[in-house]
Amino acid sequence: QGPQGPQGPQGPQGWGPQGPQSPGVYGGVPRGVATPFRQQVFQQLVQKRHSCDDDNDDDVIVATCLQDLLHVDDDQGFGPCAAALDVLSKRREELPALPLQLFRKRGILVVLVLEVASLYRQLSTSAALTHVASNRVCNCLALIQSVATHQASKAFLLDARIPLLLYPLLTLPGSDRASEFVRVTTLGMIGSLVKEDDSQSVFFLVESELISLCLRIMGNVNSTDRARSVSAWIVQKLLLNDFGLWYVCQTPERFYAVASTLAKMVDVLLEVPSIRALKHVIRTYLRLCDNPTARAVFKHCFPYGLLADESLQDLPRPIRMSLSEDPATAQGLKMLLRLLNQ
Repeated sequence: QGPQGPQGPQGPQGWGPQGPQSPGVYGGVPRGVATPFRQQVFQQLVQKRHSCDDDNDDDVIVATCLQDLLHVDDDQGFGPCAAALDVLSKRREELPALPLQLFRKRGILVVLVLEVASLYRQLSTSAALTHVASNRVCNCLALIQSVATHQASKAFLLDARIPLLLYPLLTLPGSDRASEFVRVTTLGMIGSLVKEDDSQSVFFLVESELISLCLRIMGNVNSTDRARSVSAWIVQKLLLNDFGLWYVCQTPERFYAVASTLAKMVDVLLEVPSIRALKHVIRTYLRLCDNPTARAVFKHCFPYGLLADESLQDLPRPIRMSLSEDPATAQGLKMLLRLLNQ
């Protein structure tokens, strides 16, 4: 038995007190805080969804989980829906048919979108993002990302402008682990739209000012290396498309925003080396140099941390040590320096 509710005895199976309760409170426990009892029942539900009493048959697991997604969980975020989100997000790589199943099952995409929207309601009344809420919305984002991997369902996401709903997650306040988890997962979901060379996706994301949001993360010294790296990768992928390169180089303001953010990232990499982030920075500089005006600017204004001779021995030690881990990136920098010395 769980704690007595404020208006009555414990409800069936310990899921909630009978009768109304004050908003955001469950038996005196703030919304989103996991009690040991709830965690235990939740784990039992997850285990049950994994087995489905049918020798782990994938079709049975998916069908059961899709049905459970339509259930309404308790105020603490525990129940059949949460268990189904957890199972499907962890097993999505093993289920190649899952993207279309999520897309075609009536009401599932609506549930996933409403789950994300519910996070905004929570943040409007509380500055803190709980780990329970963070995990739940990240599971939803992972499933939306799965839908975005299939061409037919990806086109629907773009036509419905679903990515616009996710953009505010990139600017969540706070640098705690829960908030960063949501930011990185959101970047991963958006990145799945540009993983393939798809002009429709690039046009939509560029026109909706995604580049400026990524630059904001890249230039934030409090961002984690993973968030900066994924943001830099997204910008790089958008610039690889001719429309993305044209868009950035069309006005001095847009070009300066990208160039200054890349320079800030180089400064950060001098303090906190990361070959993952450095690789995307160098590739982005190389792509920008395909524009004659941008190349002319870089010949006179280029980050000191990347200036060196052909041997790269003059580079600052953090950059030089990072490049020693990735010869291909080192060759990319040599090519970039040759372009700027012509």
